[in-house]
Amino acid sequence: PNRIRRGLLRGQTRMALSAHLVFVQGLFEQLQQHPHGLSYYVLFLAGWTLCCLPTTPVEIAAGFTWSVGLSSTASSLGKTIGSCTAFALSRLLLAPLLSRSPATAAGPLRRRADAMLTQLGGAVRDRPFRTVFLLRAAPLPIALKNYGLGLMPSLPSLVFVLMTFAVNVPFSVAWALTGSSASSLQEALQGGGADSSGKLVTSAVTALVLLGSLGYVGNFCREQLREMRSGAEPPEERAAAAAAAAAADAPGVGRGGGEKAE
Repeated sequence: PNRIRRGLLRGQTRMALSAHLVFVQGLFEQLQQHPHGLSYYVLFLAGWTLCCLPTTPVEIAAGFTWSVGLSSTASSLGKTIGSCTAFALSRLLLAPLLSRSPATAAGPLRRRADAMLTQLGGAVRDRPFRTVFLLRAAPLPIALKNYGLGLMPSLPSLVFVLMTFAVNVPFSVAWALTGSSASSLQEALQGGGADSSGKLVTSAVTALVLLGSLGYVGNFCREQLREMRSGAEPPEERAAAAAAAAAADAPGVGRGGGEKAE
């Protein structure tokens, strides 16, 4: 039964992917013939990103349909507009809704999400540009990058906009190069030519992102271990411990807290 279930799931995935590619191919054939097709593509990609759908096939098809410069610019703008719209909706609608719901009645998934957002909120508050850049570039679900970051009140909106656009540009250029090296739209949707220069650029960008993410995680872990080893405590606890140590060392007080026997 498990093999049958897995086979059915793989078959449904292939069918959904094929239908998705057919839809994208038909859409770009229409956009290519329209005089304002590039503008409509920006709006379409913004809505596509807002719905958290995969943008890679769409950007590759855009690279085949228009020049690398036009397609990469339009893709960067479309993804940034969609991401910023999702960020604004999350901050204006989703965050107040979650704040009104009692945290005590939340399930384990909500509690884990709140704990993760609290930890990320501290990193965003200390290093907003670097943290948001790495979160945007890391291979994380697009919903977390757009809607999840909108739930962090410590994140300035301008930082989100700038870092989102900065991350979108190199990936859009890479996918546009991949699409431009194909000989047909169907080949572009399947990944471009065999010796695609876009694939090399994509691999280089991915490697840099992974190295940067690993370096950031390593530095974060080292900082946390250093704090644990130093026994960092809240100021109130440190003051109470200092007062207790001073009282224990007083001339007329013993270790047990009573008077010394003479």
